[in-house]
Amino acid sequence: MPIATDFTISTTGDIRRQAGASTQVYTVLELHEWLQGLADDPAASGGDNLDILSPIPSKLDGPRDAPVASRLNLLTEGSVEFNLDDTAAQFINFGSIKQNFIGNVASVQYSGLKTIGGIVAGSPIYVVQNGNKLTTFWSNGHIQILVKVRTGSTLIDSGKVTAFSRKWGQSYSHFDADLSAGGEAPAALATALDSNIVLSEASAAALSSKVTVSFGDTNQDLGNGNGSKLYKGTITLSSSCTLQEAYQYLQYLTRESSTSTLNSIPGWRYRKLNVDYSEIQSAPFGTFAGGTFFVAQGWWLTGVLPAESTKYQLIAHDGTTQVPPTLIGVTVGNLVSGDRVLVARDNGSGALLKDEYTPVAASAGATSLQVVESIKTDTPASGVIRIKNLRYTYTAFNAGTKTFTGLSPALASNIVTADDVFVPYIDRAATGSSESVTFIYASNFNARVDVRNGSGVSPIMPFSTTLSVTNAGASVNASRNSDV
Repeated sequence: MPIATDFTISTTGDIRRQAGASTQVYTVLELHEWLQGLADDPAASGGDNLDILSPIPSKLDGPRDAPVASRLNLLTEGSVEFNLDDTAAQFINFGSIKQNFIGNVASVQYSGLKTIGGIVAGSPIYVVQNGNKLTTFWSNGHIQILVKVRTGSTLIDSGKVTAFSRKWGQSYSHFDADLSAGGEAPAALATALDSNIVLSEASAAALSSKVTVSFGDTNQDLGNGNGSKLYKGTITLSSSCTLQEAYQYLQYLTRESSTSTLNSIPGWRYRKLNVDYSEIQSAPFGTFAGGTFFVAQGWWLTGVLPAESTKYQLIAHDGTTQVPPTLIGVTVGNLVSGDRVLVARDNGSGALLKDEYTPVAASAGATSLQVVESIKTDTPASGVIRIKNLRYTYTAFNAGTKTFTGLSPALASNIVTADDVFVPYIDRAATGSSESVTFIYASNFNARVDVRNGSGVSPIMPFSTTLSVTNAGASVNASRNSDV
């Protein structure tokens, strides 16, 4: 359908849609060609008040080149100011238009925006300008439109816009485009079906009772040997919420139709927790893949189910990746109450590694002990420490200062660097049929196991063995050979 059947021109230069116009969209070049065609007519006719006696309506910045987005100026001469309104501009694309000139400066500018890339067919796209959604006048799928980027001679938000696609059940995407220069700017988007979204929107909304998002600094230690780290927000799970449920709820908060506000930002344009962080376009709170939740930077995650305790990964404020520790256990079974049980690293020859650490000199009466070497990541959080072969308990250790604290009893004598120090995994009298300990897995190692009970009504021959400790932990049953 010819453009003349869809647009009219008034005597003052207003280019408007005709009543009953079609939905066809015309290019900027087609608009210019139509105006120039009318301007060389001998006389105006119909609703097009333009002819050879009228002011020149338009001028291109550059040649008429159909494959290239045109930059069109709608001119002003005297009382005639050729111009489009916002409704007419919805049916023009592939280029830019400047109009309402004051001197050589345009008061109004429309610039072209075109989305490209691989998206799910029919993906809805919305455009955000200066923090607000533009009213959608286009169909789902890729768009090629004009956006008003200048009014009152001033660029709106410096001419910047963002194209988004955030449909529930799909991965999300967005692209920042600068339309200030005119012409047509591309916006590359990429969406795909998200197989990790298995809930309906209504079911995801109901997870609000299980997932809480809060903003604010928090220093937390994941227990992986890296110490306390700063995070800028907290995601709290409760009521047996799974990680996949949490992921779906967080995607729900940031979908196109979201009514949530996240740190004063509407959910539908929330992108990241801190301006200095890298974005995760497909999932602003983090991605979910292979049963693991890769949480976006700055978020602390708490309330994770024990069964999923190693199925997530964090990125602290400082940019370091934080992986939850793998907790393993060592168990010695086939015991009776009163058995003395000792499990400690072996020295490579089947004997105890008694010189595991070199102590810093300390005085008798001290309740802490610093060592020269870094304290091993797989050291129990609290337990027994042997100093000069004497048994002490400790309540904690500080990996940064290499110090065991809360010693009980206090040191019985002065300690020098030549003294032996080691940390057994188990060093106690059995109170039941087994004894065990839980600690962070760091690497495989061999441990020596000793079980003794030489007194009481059922003494046994001393039991000793070497145990291989792996990422699955280790266990062994003591042999109870009578020593009567």
